[in-house]
Amino acid sequence: MVDLVHLDYEVITGAATELELLADRLAAAQSAGSPGTHVVPSGAEEVSFLASNHFNEGAMTHDASIAQGIVELRAAAQTLRAQMAEYMAQDGVRAVGIAAVQAVTEAI
Repeated sequence: MVDLVHLDYEVITGAATELELLADRLAAAQSAGSPGTHVVPSGAEEVSFLASNHFNEGAMTHDASIAQGIVELRAAAQTLRAQMAEYMAQDGVRAVGIAAVQAVTEAI
């Protein structure tokens, strides 16, 4: 049963960092590209207003989806870090308990 679960702290924190970097790149791409997705009417007639409203509604939906994706990526990174910290703390407590049992059995 020894070594059935192996967690590498560096790999998990690296994955969390990559998720945060991905969120940063996505936020930068959104801020750079967002103005181009929102349009103004090409004319003063009703068709131009309706067409631009249609495109702008799609752009707003797209912006909201990207913002939600950024939030979720950051939350996933934070969750990975929190779970890894908790695992390391619990592992340390268990290691102390195992060392104490080993010390008692060796003393006998």
